Amino acid sequence: MNIKTYDEELVKTFSKAAYNAFSALKKNYKEQFYYYVFVFDLGLPYISAWSYEALEKTIINDKITDEEKNCFKWSCSDSPYVFYGYDEFFHEIQELLNKRDEELSNEDDEWDIRVNSMEETMKRLDRSGLFGTGEERKNVVINVEIVPPDGSEYHRAIRLNEMSSVLSEYLKSCEDPEDEIE
Repeated sequence: MNIKTYDEELVKTFSKAAYNAFSALKKNYKEQFYYYVFVFDLGLPYISAWSYEALEKTIINDKITDEEKNCFKWSCSDSPYVFYGYDEFFHEIQELLNKRDEELSNEDDEWDIRVNSMEETMKRLDRSGLFGTGEERKNVVINVEIVPPDGSEYHRAIRLNEMSSVLSEYLKSCEDPEDEIE
């Protein structure tokens, strides 16, 4: 991604939906969340997250081996909370993106703007304290991921999080950032 620009209208719309979805998730599941992700999948955004409780339940129920555990721990698509709040909170996003799709002149540029807008959204939600503050926040990884992964999540994670042991563990699970073309 060469252009590091975002669209303020997208950021505002994304922020409202993501804030409401992540807030509802935290309210409805009183768990210790360690991973919050805004996912970009075929042009559409949605949220996912993992908590230690959900991970442990998944390991037991799905008979996840020790070798597979780290893959599940950081997999946005394997989380029981993938698409959380999508039907309830993402209608406005879908309408806005449909309108923008009709006006597209370059899909690649638009998708870069969407991902950059999602990253800016996560920065703003983080500054609001949504993902915790102080020591609590140091034990959480936030990110914007693209499905399928392209290596860019590694660099976004570094920009969105302070270095910590949990971030180091997450970075080891990312696609090889050397494959990304800057």
